[in-house]
Amino acid sequence: MKQFITFINIPEVRGKIPKCQICQKSFSFTTREHQCKRCLRAVCEGCSPFKINHIKKDGKESTKPHRMCKICKEESEQIKNFVEQNHIAYGVDTISKQWLGGTLSQQDYKNARESAKIRFDKTEISGFDNINYSLKEFYYLVGKDNQKLQNVCLTFCSKNPEVQFSAELVCLANFLLCFSSEASTYQLLTIIYKQKPPDECIVSILTYCVKGYGLGEDEKQLLKQFLQSRLKRYLITYSINMFNFDTTLFLITQLIKKYDSFIKGLSAIFILASTQLKNTNHEDLELWILRNVRRKDAENKLNSMQMPTPKQEIESRDTSQSVRSIAFSMIEQQDQSQNNELKAEISNLKLQLALKDNEIESYKFQLQQMQSPDDSKKDKYIQQKNDEIAILLARVDALTLENKQLSKKESNYLNQNSIQAEQQKIIQEQQQQIERLKTKLKDTTFENRAMSMSLATSAQSIMSGKEVQDLKQKHEDEKQQLLDQIHSLEQNKAQLQRIIDSQKQLNQRVVDYISSMTINTNVIELSLKPPLERSTKNDNEDYKLLIDTKNQQNQLLKQLLIANQQQIQELNNKLKDIKQMIYSS
Repeated sequence: MKQFITFINIPEVRGKIPKCQICQKSFSFTTREHQCKRCLRAVCEGCSPFKINHIKKDGKESTKPHRMCKICKEESEQIKNFVEQNHIAYGVDTISKQWLGGTLSQQDYKNARESAKIRFDKTEISGFDNINYSLKEFYYLVGKDNQKLQNVCLTFCSKNPEVQFSAELVCLANFLLCFSSEASTYQLLTIIYKQKPPDECIVSILTYCVKGYGLGEDEKQLLKQFLQSRLKRYLITYSINMFNFDTTLFLITQLIKKYDSFIKGLSAIFILASTQLKNTNHEDLELWILRNVRRKDAENKLNSMQMPTPKQEIESRDTSQSVRSIAFSMIEQQDQSQNNELKAEISNLKLQLALKDNEIESYKFQLQQMQSPDDSKKDKYIQQKNDEIAILLARVDALTLENKQLSKKESNYLNQNSIQAEQQKIIQEQQQQIERLKTKLKDTTFENRAMSMSLATSAQSIMSGKEVQDLKQKHEDEKQQLLDQIHSLEQNKAQLQRIIDSQKQLNQRVVDYISSMTINTNVIELSLKPPLERSTKNDNEDYKLLIDTKNQQNQLLKQLLIANQQQIQELNNKLKDIKQMIYSS
């Protein structure tokens, strides 16, 4: 089952009303309309000169400052001062010591927790993002512990089956936990839910308003209509989320005293709002009360209530009372006055003592909260550093193994250099052989041409046609053999050149890899140094040397690349020349 908390809807009115909702100044070209991001009032610039970070709908503080009206600015500062001065902390006994006095006990809650049978997993409370802006800021400053809230609510419902696990119970318990421990909240819930509201709350409120404040008949009828429509929302929530923070605290204090005091407090608030009854609908009147009724105004109005006192029998006094009895009466009055002053002073001292106890408890709680994260952070930091050191040591071991392997490769590389030199020598010999064959081919070509000419002139007289044909075929066969030999030598040369090029590339990669491994090893050795030894002049010189070495390697690679490209180009040119000579012959 899903339940939703009761809340007052705050509509978006920017651009829809003609006047500032604080000073009633009309908006115009010179008087621009703005919006307070906290209470969503449409306000002028004069009523909203501040730009402050506010608590957003999700309960988190905004990252950028936004415009805030002067009413919200004042209320926000009062909430912060109240939390700081009274050392308010979630789940810690502070104001609850004033509410409970000498009846504060931990044993009742402990016994209830041990014997409670908690089965409320199917109930889900939703809509907590609809907490009004004033309570939301207070909750943000105080903090929250969902586990404590769950413990109190479920234990209370388990011990009081007639009370349902509802959104109203959760909201009330959450508000009380801001000023008290779990045990004290359990006691306060027991006090509140055991009080019996009057049968006719509307009649009681109207009676207080008419007889206590002189409410007129017309206003009485309008207030009656409002109470018939909306009073249930104020009663089932015990005022939570229906007023701003300080007014809510005032009403909860009245409720803990006596339910009738809570009704009187509501009556004082509704009298303050009675001036808006004629021109405001019920929904807007709720919003007006939330935004405008303050605790100080409600307390003053409650103290000014003038209820008729019961008639008392006045005893007749003897007109001939003696001077002695009058003097005794005056002395008795003086003693009573002194007793009252002493009682007031004792109460004041008790209150100061309670505040000091609250301060000590708050400091203990804050110290406990501060020590635990520090220890966990310290352990986490040490573990992180140990992991980093283990990783670096593993890398050092791996690099050591790689260096050994590279040493073997380097020795092989030296052997391969000698092999490469031999291959280069073979290529040169084959090149010389190709040159000799080219020369022989040229000579043979010239001889063939001369012989062909001589044969052409004297073939008929000296030789027969068949003999001439055989001679030509012989020369062609010799020429083809020379061409095959040249082609075979070119293939061998190309194959050897590819082997040499691949070997050079492999050797260069080995050199680069050895250099990079050397640089990485030096960097790791520098990183393993203690922090106090890391930023020294020698380390800076080592880093510069590593960078210079890397730059020199890059320059050498570029030079080798250019030399290889030139050599390849020369070989290609030579091959072209050989092909042209062969085809021209």
